[in-house]
Amino acid sequence: MSWQTTPVASDAPTVRVARSGADVVIRHHTGHTRCDLRLPLVVWFGVVRAMRAGRLDQLGEAWTSLTASGGRARLHHGTIELGYGYLYQRTATLPVPVWWALAAAVRVGTLDQLPHADDHELADVRGGS
Repeated sequence: MSWQTTPVASDAPTVRVARSGADVVIRHHTGHTRCDLRLPLVVWFGVVRAMRAGRLDQLGEAWTSLTASGGRARLHHGTIELGYGYLYQRTATLPVPVWWALAAAVRVGTLDQLPHADDHELADVRGGS
């Protein structure tokens, strides 16, 4: 399996995306930090639809809905914060440069068909960060 990698500009972070069961794993490298963020597929699909519709292009401190059925996003202290789940009790954050790399890849269709990551590939970051 090979991770799906977002197109990289010279100043952009490395972002790789894959599926793992019912989750999407977003692996990003910024500076010396390497992180995995897991989002439920249903949340990922909401993010993708909202990105393609342009609803997430101008995020600010106020929450913006991902879909009519739930999920929200905002720009907060230099990160993109996602709220989801019952009463938005689950949150996930991404650095803004990672968010923009994902948004660009979503818009051009690079992340339409995500490969599956196996346990060995996922353990690569757990043991190294």
